[in-house]
Order: sequence, then structure tokens, then C-alpha cells
Amino acid sequence: MAVARAVMPLINRWYLKGLTLDINAESMARLKTTSGYPTVFAPNHAAHADPAVMFLLSKRLSQAFYYMTARETFDTGSFGAIRSFLMQHLGAYSIVRGTADRNAFRTTRQLLVNGAGPLVIFAEGEISRQNDTVMRFERGITQLCFWALEDMKKAGIGKPLYVVPLGIKYGYTHDMWDTIDTALTQLEREILPPAERTPVERYERLRRIGVEILSTLTKEYHAHLATGTLEAQIQELKEHILAHAENIMGIHSDADVLTRVRALKNLVDAEVYRDVEQMMAYERQVHEQQLQKFQLFYPDLERLINFIAISDGYVAEEPSPERFLEVISRFEREVFGTSKMRGPRIASIRVGEPKNLAACYDIYSTQKRETVEKITLELETAVQQLISDGL
Repeated sequence: MAVARAVMPLINRWYLKGLTLDINAESMARLKTTSGYPTVFAPNHAAHADPAVMFLLSKRLSQAFYYMTARETFDTGSFGAIRSFLMQHLGAYSIVRGTADRNAFRTTRQLLVNGAGPLVIFAEGEISRQNDTVMRFERGITQLCFWALEDMKKAGIGKPLYVVPLGIKYGYTHDMWDTIDTALTQLEREILPPAERTPVERYERLRRIGVEILSTLTKEYHAHLATGTLEAQIQELKEHILAHAENIMGIHSDADVLTRVRALKNLVDAEVYRDVEQMMAYERQVHEQQLQKFQLFYPDLERLINFIAISDGYVAEEPSPERFLEVISRFEREVFGTSKMRGPRIASIRVGEPKNLAACYDIYSTQKRETVEKITLELETAVQQLISDGL
């Protein structure tokens, strides 16, 4: 733990480009009311830097946090082994999404029952990559809390169990317009013929790049988009790409795009992280065939995750440097396969009213599903309000 904490300032300076934290007195006071009790922090997940923000918050509170983290996060990047070491020594533990990951569930319940320290769970599941938008929360965060309450009841522990909504929002501390213009130029050189790189206003440059990406993907996927607004075409192309992936897997669903993308991602994770050591030869053969099938649509899935929350007019509605760079980052990931971390930034945190789930336990006992869904929606709404009104 000491080594990991010592390395974090270097990571902050080099990788995160100097990230600072802003939290007001009211939010600090709300956090302190839950100190010493089983607590889950439920922040939005707008950026890769969110776990680092929560770590900086833990230092501010002089508390060790624990972090439920998607299994693939431990393997990401060129320095996977170092990354995994640091994450584990900073309190992170893995969960394989889309499975009944008993080890992760057991760890979560034990941490809460024992009151080991606040637990951080990003209930959106994926990074939204948008400062002002909260994607729908997954109900698992609330369900795990109630399972922990069941364990506490059996053990005769009468403590409250708090779940706390947190809003994280980023802002740049320096003028970023030259950086934005440079990034737009790099994208234009990559995807636009010289004759089409005519001087236009900054927002029109961004939109022109987006239209070109849409046109290229439409041809690549042999999509026939209905004539309509750019927004309608964006949503129609998302549906077309998703249906292509589902067709490969023999899946059909009438659910919304976000639910279906999550289902496919969970399906992939569940298969990728199966324990092959326990498989017989034939079972391993079938497993390998499934992995080969995933390769046919995994780029589609990554593309959908990158663009899942994007819509036409997002930047026009508020043409801030933050929104420009959020969309540019998406375009860079699509065109170059990666995006640049830019900064320095300040991460503002605002904390909502802690909710004591122990007070809801009797209702939960008789209406489990309804209670879990109601509280999950309340959390999501509270976080969105913090971002929209309080930051």
C-alpha cells in the first residue's frame, strides 16, 4: 500500500497531466457523516481518471477506499503487471461482469459487513466519456448492498448501511483552444482530402469530421440510412452496428441500445475470463471457438462503447473546451485507435445526501425487485442532478 501511494503522485503528474481536486465544505460534511459505517460511494464514470479522483478524495479524508473494478482493467495497457500491482495495493478487486462472480460478490459483502472502509462502485459500468451525462445505473450496486444488509442481519449487526451519490466533473485550468485546433487539424489531415479542408468555424470543423466518420462507417457496414437529421442517422447507425454484432451471436433483443451493448459486453467478459484450467479438452475446444467468434464483432462492440452516449448538438448546446475535447477524444479513438490525455484539469466533486438502506430493508424484504429498481433510479437521478446543478 505504501509503495502504491508513493507512486501515485508520479502517475498524476505524467499520465493524468496534473489533476487537482475541488470539493466544497458541504460535501465534505456529508462524507464525514458516514465515517465508521458500511458505505458505498456511487460516482458517475465520465473519464479514465475517475478512480484517481476517488483516490485523491481518500487521501483528503485520510481513509482507505476499496474499489470494485472490471476484470479487464487489470490487464489493460503496456504495463499490465505494474498496473495490476498498483491497483491491488490501492484497494481494487476485480469482478467479471455479466457473471455470478461469487468471489467478487463475497468480497463486496464482507467489506461492507466488516465496515473495512468506503467501497467505490461505478454503477454505469462503462465510461460515458461525457462530463454532463450520466448513463443508466446498473441495479447490481443496490442489490449488493441489500445482500450485505441480509448478512448483517444474520450476524446481529444493527448498523446503518449508506450509499452515497457523488458527481464528478472536469474542467481545464488553462486555455485549451490552441490544443483543440491542433487536434482538429490532425484529424482533418487523416480523414479529409486536401480540397475539403477549407477554413470554417471551429464547431463546423468538428461537425465536418463527425459527418465524414459517419459516412465512412455507413459504407463499411453497408448501412442504408434513412434520409433525416444527422442525429437520426447517428442513432440508426448505432442500431445497425449493434444488430450486426447480435446477428453473429444469434441474439435478438427489443431492448434499448445501452442495455443490448451491456449484454454483449457481459457475454464476452463471461467467456473470456472463464477458468480454462478446470475445463476438459472438448469444453476448452468449444471455448476457443467462442473466442474466435467474438473476434468477428469485438471491434464493433468497442466502437459502440466509444460512441454510445454521443449525439449531434452536444457541443453546440454548450461549446466549452471540455465538450469539444470529449468529442475529439472519441474521434481520435475511432480514427487513431487511441486518444491523448490533455490537461492540467481540476476535478470537482459534489456529494449528495447519503441514503441509509437499512431504513428500506423491511420494504425490500417484501418487494425486492421493485425496491432495488427504485433506489437505483434515485441514485442515478441524484448523481445527474449533482452534475447538472451543483457543478
